Amino acid sequence: MGIKTDKVVFAVTGTTLLTFLIVSRIGTIWILYPNVLIAIFLFFYCFWQVDEDTTLLSNSAIFGSVTVLIYAPMDRLFSWKAHLIFYLHPDFLANVTTPIAIILNWVVFVTLAAYCYQRLVAIFRARFATESDTPKMGPVSTALLATGITGISATVGSIVIYALGAAHLWQWNAMQVDRIPQIASVPIFVPLAFLFTFLLCPYFFGIAGSFLREQHAGVAGIRCGIFMGAFQFLCFLLFYV
Repeated sequence: MGIKTDKVVFAVTGTTLLTFLIVSRIGTIWILYPNVLIAIFLFFYCFWQVDEDTTLLSNSAIFGSVTVLIYAPMDRLFSWKAHLIFYLHPDFLANVTTPIAIILNWVVFVTLAAYCYQRLVAIFRARFATESDTPKMGPVSTALLATGITGISATVGSIVIYALGAAHLWQWNAMQVDRIPQIASVPIFVPLAFLFTFLLCPYFFGIAGSFLREQHAGVAGIRCGIFMGAFQFLCFLLFYV
């Protein structure tokens, strides 16, 4: 079991929440970069120094990077054309609609979510395994339980993060559509999109021993990036149309 890796992931989760709490008070985009540097340092420390299997973490990092690479152009479309979100501060490149600091932190967020799902699958497999050839829960049931927890966690996390950043980093619903309900200043289509996206983790990653063939982390990331953008736009349309 990856106990030491879990501690690294918990530490990155804590620094991320602390960073956005500071942003909600100070209001500068540059404070996001230290969080990315801390995450990179802790992840590489884990790869090089921790004496246990770090495959789940490395796969999660690949998944997070590819997901954001696919999703980032969609976010530019949302902000530039659809005006779903307006970023309040430029970054290094003023003509880039989505600030680089935010894109890099997205990689951290998705990496944490992917690790959560894969780690829960591993834990539940071990927990419900038996000495006989028939486990208490099959691979599909185990994956569904893990993805349910991951989806709910991602939903709650998106509300917290986007609510903390709303005052200084971005403005949602720039079109001012009055019919869109909000949760803690976050339009409801945002957490809904995260919920639907990460409930599809078994499809993204595949399930060993089932009809869903296991996928490389890069392929899983491509699927996630596409669905994340599609779900966000479709959820917005539910309230806009």
